[in-house]
Amino acid sequence: MFGVKVLGRVVILAITVASASAMAEAPKGSITIDRIADIKYPTDPVWSPDSKSITFLWDAAGKQDLFLVTPGSAPVALTDFPVNPNTLRSDIGHFDWVSPSKIIFSRQGGLWSVSQGEKPARMAGFEGVAQFALSQDKKIIVFVRAGQIFTTSLVAGTERQLSNLTEGYNISGLQFSPDNQWISFNVAHAREVPMSMPYNGDRVRVMRSTVSGNKMGVISIYAIEGDPIWLETGQGGLGDRSGAQWTSGSTLLRTEFSPDRKTRWIKLTDVSTGETRTLWKDYDPAYWTPNAGSRPAISPDGKTLVFLSDRTGWPHLYMMPLNATSESQAKQITNGKYGANYATWSPDGKHIAYTHSVDGNQMERFLAIYDIDTGKSVDAGNARGVNFDASYSPDGSQLVYSRAAIEHPLELYVTPAKAGTTSTRLTVSIDTAIKTTDLTAPVPVSFPSRADKKPVPATLMVASTIDKTKKHPAIIWIHGSGSDQNYLGWHPGAYRMYYAMHQYLAQQGYVILTPDYRGSSGYSRDWAVGDYMDMGGKPTEDVASGADYLKTLSYVDPDRIGVWGLSYGGYMTLQAITTTPTLFRCAIDVAGVGDWATWSPGAYTIGRLGTPVTNPEGFYRSAAALHLDKVQRPLFIMHGTNDTNVGFWESLKVFDELEKMGKPFDMMIYPGEIHFFRRAYVLRDAWHRSEDFFDKYLKDTGNTVKSVGSVESPKHQKFTVAAGQ
Repeated sequence: MFGVKVLGRVVILAITVASASAMAEAPKGSITIDRIADIKYPTDPVWSPDSKSITFLWDAAGKQDLFLVTPGSAPVALTDFPVNPNTLRSDIGHFDWVSPSKIIFSRQGGLWSVSQGEKPARMAGFEGVAQFALSQDKKIIVFVRAGQIFTTSLVAGTERQLSNLTEGYNISGLQFSPDNQWISFNVAHAREVPMSMPYNGDRVRVMRSTVSGNKMGVISIYAIEGDPIWLETGQGGLGDRSGAQWTSGSTLLRTEFSPDRKTRWIKLTDVSTGETRTLWKDYDPAYWTPNAGSRPAISPDGKTLVFLSDRTGWPHLYMMPLNATSESQAKQITNGKYGANYATWSPDGKHIAYTHSVDGNQMERFLAIYDIDTGKSVDAGNARGVNFDASYSPDGSQLVYSRAAIEHPLELYVTPAKAGTTSTRLTVSIDTAIKTTDLTAPVPVSFPSRADKKPVPATLMVASTIDKTKKHPAIIWIHGSGSDQNYLGWHPGAYRMYYAMHQYLAQQGYVILTPDYRGSSGYSRDWAVGDYMDMGGKPTEDVASGADYLKTLSYVDPDRIGVWGLSYGGYMTLQAITTTPTLFRCAIDVAGVGDWATWSPGAYTIGRLGTPVTNPEGFYRSAAALHLDKVQRPLFIMHGTNDTNVGFWESLKVFDELEKMGKPFDMMIYPGEIHFFRRAYVLRDAWHRSEDFFDKYLKDTGNTVKSVGSVESPKHQKFTVAAGQ
């Protein structure tokens, strides 16, 4: 027997075990939970001005430091800050090269400088500073202190206040114009508002961050505590919060979206005259979908733009002169049944490096270089896996890029910026004790959806050590974000730790299926907007069809299929166990949304579902927290209290509803943890609990689980695990 602690009431569940439990088994290979919890994560590679080395941030499960690497040599730590004893975290913010040997970075409310071979030093006069930017010639720094914009000469140390903002704005996105005459920035009002949760009492408050008044400003470097020039959005547009880009002189390029997310404009504004004109406009009757790597890129001479559009049905790259007077002057430079993104210019403006998938293979990414003169592309990084987000060295001879593969998680690589070359790996972020031979390669599969028979793409992970003459348990992983996707290799982003856990679970004998339900990116525009006004509808049926597919595999036990997911995947997990209550034997919801009406009234839900006022039926239908009476199978919920993506209140609401209905469940709350579990001790605990939970309900073939009582409620239903629907 075991106890399940549920908000002050303990529900005792009895488990009948037909055979010896496998829960205490040692890992069957070199992949262990301890080892995958310690995988590091390199990000933000930046070339040195002399093109000889690269700096990047390396996160070691919460301890983040700045590293420098020279191709052919091992990375060298430039910082080694201790973690905060309370949070076990240490973070570095923005950093930039100020010379070929010196770097400035922000940390703990101040600016620091560091050079190789020297210890980091805090810079005097920059207390209370986190946001900063350097002029093109690296002689002037602009920064934010106490809600105002200041500038300082890095040569003489003289300082001036530029802005006189009185409205309590949060300032971000500082950026110098190419001629160092102007500074653009974003502002917004951010407030912490207590959530209204009558069932929660008033002793523990849950706060929601609200952002309003988002707009873009420009101020002259010669201003004396002056007012900025505010850029009007027009047509009800919402400014792109990622910031604008300077073209040349006083001209600023920016992206805007309509409030319903159906229209995207690319606009140019001359800040000296205030004149704004639209360069390009996209309209989608559902919502504009391209996201990752879709930011426009301006040529070094400030005359040409490369941008992303999916008006042909796939996200592709277009090139257009900035003085164009008609959209007909745009040239489509990629085309086909695949996607392209992450465009970046070579320093001489003669080439564009970009990332692309392949017709028939949307689960991998490759690098290519487009030649402006010939109008043709050549392959630059064609190793199997996920190769993306390349950037040129200042001399244009090399590309540094990110790469994930079957053999390793996200790492940094460098390659000569031409075809037919060999890449060099710069980082090793995984414990070398994990044997490559123990890693399971995911393979692409597809199956017809219950909704309309459309093929649902997915990956299947089956370890080579599995005895296919026997029946094995299976787990469906539902990726988060809604618009993310799975890959034929390590996930390159925030879901990397779940991919690592699936490698571990596959090693232990589980079959893993990861469906790319409609709404997922990487495929056609039609699939990407397949969740429009139907969140939790057809996408949930796509996931249910994954269970149907698993049941057709001779080596999968059809009565031992579990499901889990994070974020949107956690939401979809709740949807799965409320819309198909007996299809899955057990479920784990990690930081899932319970009700879109209480999550966040932002652009994400507006584009896909409208608002609770304009579409009340859709919000009710898609709110898993309002249908928890249908839950019939064991459920485990994990959530961090410092989650800013999906507020902790979403799980509190689910806890409360399950409690009131007398539904037994298990939960784990991680104080101070973020949305994507980051700290090693949290990952170890979460993965061990997840493995134990799956082993209890999926590995013991004769398991029968039933409620035997509650100290407060006699209503707890019986959990009799039988064949799914």
